[in-house]
Amino acid sequence: MKLQHYVRRYVPSLATLSYNPLFKGVLAAGDVLPPLFFSEFRGLPPNYMRVRIGAGRRLFHNQMVYLNAARNFWYFIFDQKLATLDSRIVDIGVGCGRYAHHLRDYEFKGQRFAGHYYGIDIDDEMLAWCRNKFDAGRFSFIKSSHQSATYLNQDSDRSFFRIPLDDGAVDLVFSTSLYTHLLEEELRNYTNEAYRILGDGKAMAMYTFCIDYPPPTLNDRHTFSHTMGAARVESIKNPEAAVAYESAFLIEMCKQAGFRRASIMTVQGEAQPMLLAIK
Repeated sequence: MKLQHYVRRYVPSLATLSYNPLFKGVLAAGDVLPPLFFSEFRGLPPNYMRVRIGAGRRLFHNQMVYLNAARNFWYFIFDQKLATLDSRIVDIGVGCGRYAHHLRDYEFKGQRFAGHYYGIDIDDEMLAWCRNKFDAGRFSFIKSSHQSATYLNQDSDRSFFRIPLDDGAVDLVFSTSLYTHLLEEELRNYTNEAYRILGDGKAMAMYTFCIDYPPPTLNDRHTFSHTMGAARVESIKNPEAAVAYESAFLIEMCKQAGFRRASIMTVQGEAQPMLLAIK
């Protein structure tokens, strides 16, 4: 068994560990020197938040992961006309704004994002950081009631979470790695809510782990060896740490929610395919 398997047995999720005060202090060392030399690193969320949302296995020197991770996503979204600079966009699992900051900071030849961006998360600490760093005129941050064994939510419950937006009110609902942390009940909850709040012809785009298109980390970092309903999970103790589903299940779930078409978009070697569904 490789070293990572031993580490994962005792530390199934760095996200969970990132709430530990001692670990936070260790990670803080990664933010001391770089901002002194690189102005673009100033104003980023603290390192423990960047690690909490995923930093490409980098505990330190991960600033560029935060700054660039969403770039190709937005190229795709705007190229495919799934959103415009005037769109109303919902980001489920917004974390510390890794995808939102591109729209906040975009300005070219007098153009800037003039729509509204709704970020949803269960983490009070990251939501508070976002509310402090993003202008309220274009960005709103909403607390979800869902609970997780991986991410802390002090006001959690298992009840259905209704996104506080009107039916048909938004142009795009997306998540990046949210569905990789959801068991079936919450997965269906967010899929049904995405369908409800989307306008006709609008899109839901969710990154996910898919058994039929396994990540390059399969049999190394990931095994998905445990079954919980339709889900395949990495850890029974901490099931939401990493969750995968079969493509047929994901597509059928979208159809049951009402989407008229759904597909898995991927390329060889991609860690997380995209579940793309059109209302």
